[in-house]
Amino acid sequence: MQIEVNETTSMVDDQIQTVISGLTPYSRLNIQLKTTLPWCPSVEFSSYANYIADSTGIVDLNTVAPIEGTYEHANPMGLVYSLQVTEPLNQDLATNITIDHPMVFHFTFETDMQRETLQIKRLFKTDDIIVTPIYDSFNGRLFHNGDPTRKTILMLGGSDGQMEALSLLAAPLASRGFTVLVIPYFGAEDLPERLEMVPLECFEKVFHWIETSNLTQMGDIYLHGTSKGRELALLLASRYPQVKKVVAVEPHTYCFQALNGLMSGNLVSSWSYGGASTPFIPVENNIFFEELNKDVENNSPFGFASTYKRAIEKATNREEARIKIENASADLLLICGKSDNIWNSYDGCLELLKAAKSNDYIQDVKLLAYEDMGHPLPIPYILPITLTLRMPMHGGIFTSGGTVEGNSNAQYDSWKKTIAFFQAS
Repeated sequence: MQIEVNETTSMVDDQIQTVISGLTPYSRLNIQLKTTLPWCPSVEFSSYANYIADSTGIVDLNTVAPIEGTYEHANPMGLVYSLQVTEPLNQDLATNITIDHPMVFHFTFETDMQRETLQIKRLFKTDDIIVTPIYDSFNGRLFHNGDPTRKTILMLGGSDGQMEALSLLAAPLASRGFTVLVIPYFGAEDLPERLEMVPLECFEKVFHWIETSNLTQMGDIYLHGTSKGRELALLLASRYPQVKKVVAVEPHTYCFQALNGLMSGNLVSSWSYGGASTPFIPVENNIFFEELNKDVENNSPFGFASTYKRAIEKATNREEARIKIENASADLLLICGKSDNIWNSYDGCLELLKAAKSNDYIQDVKLLAYEDMGHPLPIPYILPITLTLRMPMHGGIFTSGGTVEGNSNAQYDSWKKTIAFFQAS
């Protein structure tokens, strides 16, 4: 048996092309994959698949579907995206996140006659990328290679507020030829404790630093916003003309009430300007629990999308709470899943497109909407999708939406198009 892969050391967001040859024609091949997350080595993930070699004794994972296994359709990364936790999960995978060590994939290839193993290292960043702590008028981390002429992207995370988790996106993105700045906007020193009344003005000093620092020296501001961070990215673009490109992942067209964990917080917006709460749509906890109880009684997975839909329908201030994207001067790339179960981001994207068209928006606006995508991490092949697709919560089963395969394919496609969008002049 001969095993050919395109790279034994590659970036975490690269696809692995695997071809096995020298097999007996029409014989059975079993492949198993095991791995752990570098910051959580005690939690093992595994997947497997059985294949039938063709008439020439070849199994090409790019073209051959398994006859049995953890995934169904031909895909070079099927074993990766179908990884499942081997033992019941008993610890938090979101703590102690690090990009300093690679992921390591351990493959085992077995036939009736042979057994071979292969190890593939998956890097979070290339060797030239430096992570520099920033202690200025704000705190953050800069992922760069020392070249100040590279395009700088300000990355804004979601409602978990974790800067460490953003490094999983920032480091690979910087490795594709960018400088990436990651900052917290709540839950840190001199910032609001919770995601409520976050002053938009505080980003003016961040923009000024990007424009004047000898590490960046870039006049145009590029933003990448994920989940709640996309709300912030679109708001900033609508108010600051120096923002020239925005990637908004799973966005909506409205500002919503502040969050306190998964639940609604105080009756204020997540954002403020001039000391006043920006207009927002209230999201009532009783609506969420009503929807939750209904789903639990019906033994159906639940999410938050129906809660947001009802909140929007009930709101009498939709126009006031709408993000005025027509006031922006930025090219926009909107990414969403039609099966998003965190909130109805596809509906929100359609409203954003409608607003841009009706107001003769002159900048480029592109929507990437994926049929079987829910609300996954924007980058592929790091956190197994099975972790968030279905999980016990509040006495029921929570789902972020979509399918394992649909989410993975959408992650890969949209991530590549995100890189191309930022690269384009």
